[in-house]
Amino acid sequence: MQQPFLFALLILIPIFTYFVARRRFPHFVRCSVGASFGAIVSPWALGLYSFYFLSPWGVAPGMLGLVLVLIHGAPGFKIAVTLELIPRGVVSGITSQVIVDSINGLFGAVVYGLLGLAIDKLRNRRVRVGVRQQSG
Repeated sequence: MQQPFLFALLILIPIFTYFVARRRFPHFVRCSVGASFGAIVSPWALGLYSFYFLSPWGVAPGMLGLVLVLIHGAPGFKIAVTLELIPRGVVSGITSQVIVDSINGLFGAVVYGLLGLAIDKLRNRRVRVGVRQQSG
C-alpha cells in the first residue's frame, strides 16, 4: 500500500479525540475535535484524492478529496510563499509539501478549533439557561 492511501487513515485521530474529549472535557468536545480535524484535514484530503486512481469505486471519495485539497491547500501555500519558506514560481517537491502541510495544520487547527469553541460556548450557554429555568 502506498503512502497517500495511508493518509486517509488520519481521520481516526479526530474520532479518537472525540471519545477522549467526551469523557475528559465534556464542555469542550467540539473545540478539541475541531482542532484535531483542522490539523489533519490537508493530508487527509490528499489521501482521499488518491482513491480516485484506485478503482471506479474510488471516484466519489476522490472527488471529495480533490475539493478538500483545493480548499485547504491554498492557505498554507500562500502563507509559505509570503514568508518565503518555499520558492515562488517553482514546482515544489516533498520538502515544500511538508512545509505547506505543516502550515495548513497550524492554520486549520486554529480555525476549526475556534469554530468548535464558538459552538461549545453557545451550547454550554443554552444548557446553563435551561438548567436555571428548570430550577427557578
